[in-house]
Amino acid sequence: MVQIIYVNAPIGIGKTSLTRILTKDLGTKGFYEDVENIPMLKEFYSDGNKSRNDLSFALQIAFLNYRFKQLREGLYLAEHEGMANTVYDSSLLSDSLMAFNLYKRGEFPKTMFDLYIELNQNMISDVAAHPFNGIPDLIIYLDAPFEVMLDHIKLRGREMETEDPKLIDYYKSVWETYSHWYQGYSQSSVLRIDMRKYDFVNRLEDRDAVLNMIEQRLVELGKLKESEFEKIKAERAEKFGDITAADTPELVTE
Repeated sequence: MVQIIYVNAPIGIGKTSLTRILTKDLGTKGFYEDVENIPMLKEFYSDGNKSRNDLSFALQIAFLNYRFKQLREGLYLAEHEGMANTVYDSSLLSDSLMAFNLYKRGEFPKTMFDLYIELNQNMISDVAAHPFNGIPDLIIYLDAPFEVMLDHIKLRGREMETEDPKLIDYYKSVWETYSHWYQGYSQSSVLRIDMRKYDFVNRLEDRDAVLNMIEQRLVELGKLKESEFEKIKAERAEKFGDITAADTPELVTE
């Protein structure tokens, strides 16, 4: 049976890194946001609120299409190749949060935002019951202070994200949107990871603790057998060894 896991968090908190670690531990497939496949993203960041207002609809449609294709691919693998616990570092849910943030900032015209929401809903309806009901089995929410978010954005060093100081106001609104989402969301199970407490990229003991929390929750939800969980834990040291972020460039904090 298909099991869909979303990793949800603001920009730069650690979604990609956790998805890589979790899929390696579960022995399953992850789907990632590849910014190189969204060429207009650099233009979106180029001129503050003007470029965001001009490109918000086009960019969000591009992301919507990209995420929908990923979701359909994951569902195909689950249905036809028995792939379970498919993990997404971005999703139609996260996409809608980013679109809503632009709308509430006045940078996404209402008529276009209404059309975007309709498209998002139609896409979810299209894949519902194939064999996915449109709601993930588990959402992992990475919760970090705004200052940590800014530090991580600077650390990963994407020029388009760091060159304009005026972006800080935009980043703050993104952070607030995700925080408010977490406080009010109730459609599916959400597991909060406190990023002030855990550094699952650089500290093996923290990685172990976070993976155990996630997989124990999957057991509680009936998505993972206890025996499977025990086997995963027993094999984890062999999979990761003494790996740290310095040893594996793909495990950067993003």
